[in-house]
Amino acid sequence: MAFLNGSVSYARFRVHGGGPKRLDEHLLDKIREHRIGSDKILRSDLEESGWIGGRHLLDVEFDLEKNVLLDCLHFGLRIDAHKPPPDLLRAYEQQEFDALLKEASGHGTPKFSRIKKEAREAAKGRIESELKEGRYRKQRQFPLFLDTQRDILYVSATTPSVHERLLPLFKNTFGKRLEPLTAGSLAIAWADHHNQSRQLENLEYAAFIPHPENGLDSPYWTSHDPAARDWLGNEFLLWLWYTLEEESDTLEMEDNSDAAVMIVKQLALECPWAETGKETITCDGPSRLPESRRAIQSGKLPRKAGMMLSRHGQQYEFTMQAETFNISGAALPKVERDEDAPTNGDGAVDNIRVRHEERLEQIRHMAESVDMLFGAFLTRRLRADWNKTRDTIRAWLRAGAGDQRNLPETTPVREPIGV
Repeated sequence: MAFLNGSVSYARFRVHGGGPKRLDEHLLDKIREHRIGSDKILRSDLEESGWIGGRHLLDVEFDLEKNVLLDCLHFGLRIDAHKPPPDLLRAYEQQEFDALLKEASGHGTPKFSRIKKEAREAAKGRIESELKEGRYRKQRQFPLFLDTQRDILYVSATTPSVHERLLPLFKNTFGKRLEPLTAGSLAIAWADHHNQSRQLENLEYAAFIPHPENGLDSPYWTSHDPAARDWLGNEFLLWLWYTLEEESDTLEMEDNSDAAVMIVKQLALECPWAETGKETITCDGPSRLPESRRAIQSGKLPRKAGMMLSRHGQQYEFTMQAETFNISGAALPKVERDEDAPTNGDGAVDNIRVRHEERLEQIRHMAESVDMLFGAFLTRRLRADWNKTRDTIRAWLRAGAGDQRNLPETTPVREPIGV
């Protein structure tokens, strides 16, 4: 229920080739075929995954009334790990070894290697029997919803280990491949839509603070695939930081709406050369602190930032990861209960469904607002005079910390090099 109540965290995936458009029983039948427990073959890592209904951990029922909200399919992923404690396996081995040794002692000199092997096999047998009984099972659920209008899957988990379970399950269920929506893939889609793909292909990493000895093509954390251009997320946060401080805290979006933005509560920075480590600064206005300015003057780039964003009268507060565009801890505007809403025959307020639908609309609107903010950066980034903007930001970085009076208290958390 993470999307329907409380704070929201998510990673997004685009459905390659387009997702299902008909939210009907035929689609739900596909999900039912891959619900948790339908696969009786346990993976070698003793984990199994499958779909759940979305209401709670044990909900394995699917119906249109519950799972279809607006033009979205809301359900969940469950991952069950069957992992007995390693100490227990060793204890079983020792018990079996002691019993076998005692039995063999009455029949001459025991062969310790044979007894040890038999003890190990007996201990494994005990563990396997207990696993079949459902012991040592750790169950986790991850709500998700499929936006069929935009062909985007929202997943309430940002860890790669969960995504590794999600991707093949989604492919087996719907016959479609999922592509992560990262800074680079969003930029590619934006450039394609605005007929600027060639300009994007020709982009080079903007070294706002060049390495004192040698230049790098991109930060080390994106070196596995520089062509993906996920480093644009780091440039975006630094450009946004500069824009908010030196130009305006309100930016015009592509649809002529305005977005008011503040960097709040958290700012995580890291050396792109893997030399001076990381620094996380937490306070009400972290980008205004001298510690933050000194960090970026030394070459560190922002990798995560807390933001407060207001657009169309809706205000959101969240933390965004630069390269993946993952959102965590998002606080959405409160959906007010309509006291005049009709009730059904059981007296339950039908307005609950309306509130759930409003929540999904808010999440989509927040994601759209973040994407448009990124689009405002890309518009500037792909202009012919970008080098002038880059040099202006470089000069701003060299200018010093400026007026640091009346700043909020800070709690800098420095992590050692290489962490």
